[in-house]
Amino acid sequence: MLRRIFKVIAVASITLIAVPAVAQDDSRPDLVIAVNNLPGSLEGIEEMGNVAVRITYSMFDSLIRRDFLADGSGTASKLVPGLAESWTRIDDRTLELKLREGVKFHDGSELTSDDVAFSFVAGRGRGYDPLIGTAKRFMDSISHVVPVDKYTVRVVSKEPDVLLEQRLAGYAFWIVENKTYLREGKDAFARNPVGTGPYKMDEWVEGEYIRLSSHDDYFGGKPTAKTVTFVQVPEVSARIAGLVSGEYDISVNIPPDQIPTIERYDDLKVEQIVLDNTHMLVFYPNGPLEDKRVRQALAMSIDRDLLRRALWADKNYTPNGHQLPSYEMYIEDYPDFEFNPEKAKDLLAEAGYDGEEIVYKFPLNYYLLSTEAAQAMQQMWQSVGLNVKLEPVENWGQVTDADAQVNIRPWSNTHRIPDPLGSFVPQWGEFSDVQNNQQDDARSWDAPEAFNDAQNVIITETDWEKRKAAYREALDIWMDETPGTMLYNPLETYAVRDGVTWQPYGLYYMDLRPYNLKFAE
Repeated sequence: MLRRIFKVIAVASITLIAVPAVAQDDSRPDLVIAVNNLPGSLEGIEEMGNVAVRITYSMFDSLIRRDFLADGSGTASKLVPGLAESWTRIDDRTLELKLREGVKFHDGSELTSDDVAFSFVAGRGRGYDPLIGTAKRFMDSISHVVPVDKYTVRVVSKEPDVLLEQRLAGYAFWIVENKTYLREGKDAFARNPVGTGPYKMDEWVEGEYIRLSSHDDYFGGKPTAKTVTFVQVPEVSARIAGLVSGEYDISVNIPPDQIPTIERYDDLKVEQIVLDNTHMLVFYPNGPLEDKRVRQALAMSIDRDLLRRALWADKNYTPNGHQLPSYEMYIEDYPDFEFNPEKAKDLLAEAGYDGEEIVYKFPLNYYLLSTEAAQAMQQMWQSVGLNVKLEPVENWGQVTDADAQVNIRPWSNTHRIPDPLGSFVPQWGEFSDVQNNQQDDARSWDAPEAFNDAQNVIITETDWEKRKAAYREALDIWMDETPGTMLYNPLETYAVRDGVTWQPYGLYYMDLRPYNLKFAE
């Protein structure tokens, strides 16, 4: 029923809600950020990719916040109060949270437990056939939400969940204003969302820029910038030139080989961090890749050390398995991804591969250095006898379209919480797009039952040793099946004008809250 209501209220045409003009005597600066691309939606659970979360992170808040700066690294996982001022475990499935009183949404309405219940309701991002299916893999562990009173809410998971607190601090758990959402519909909300974050929608010119204005009633303090404008600038050279000229204050996605250019200017500086995100390849199990030995050969013939040295100045790393060293369940002795061209040749011979064309299709201007990496890998694959054709395209739709011929595509897996539940399970598990490709069954990985069973143990088990054993088992199956492979965690470099103090995080969030964005007097 709720899904039907959502569909009825979705609107075909978009009209932005007027935002009051910023007072003329406001002396705060306007921040301009040059980005490689803009998202198609600002509905926080509809688009959770790199280009969206850098914007939505400053438009929405979660009940619990992950303090990335707890140790100064930008990757810390300490949990602190967000929209909830405190929380208590009632049992291994239930978390009771006390909301801050007086928190204002962008439209001036007050945050209540009803907004929390709506944000997590079945039919929006979880449950059977939700309106926004991309969120299901993150939200579907939630059973129900109980508004106890105006400022108290209980979140109940389907099964015992040892990471419920971390989950509520991560992707897909942003709180939205329920009345606006129901009145305007999902599509209109995606263009003019109403959250509690420090910045709210001002103006959106498709393909050019998205401008946010200060939400001066923000519970975390008055934002330090009057407006923040994300300008779409696909070319790296133009992002740098605009920074030099003073048109931009921050430019994202700067390749390592351009860092010396930035450092030549006294009024520019560089901020860098190796991301909790891994650039990957997805191998569709169709055509010659239907045989897992061909997929194994593709993965085994990639010299990841060479890629890191050539493209990233060896300032990043490749994880040993689908994990990060920051995981509490990190498997330190898990083997590295193997580089073995001779074994790759043997596997191809065993599979009877005789040079059939394999198409690697990837979008331009999305993943930094993806074209250069593709060209290098093409030569590595060719050296073992793999006939891989590169097809760069303008947008993701040309990669994912049901009629597109594609055997390999790029991807990135963000480790949204420091646990397999933050990436490995939602990205490759039973509810993942990889196992449930809606465009084409031939692109869906038919994972062994034992893989999903092991992942289910990771989700539901409260004994950490049993979780870790199941994690190793699932990793072993994933490595053997090779539905994809990891390349490296990229070095994210931002060029910043002197006078702007801002620190990047290990996720693609651009946190522009007052504690992390300051300007020189």
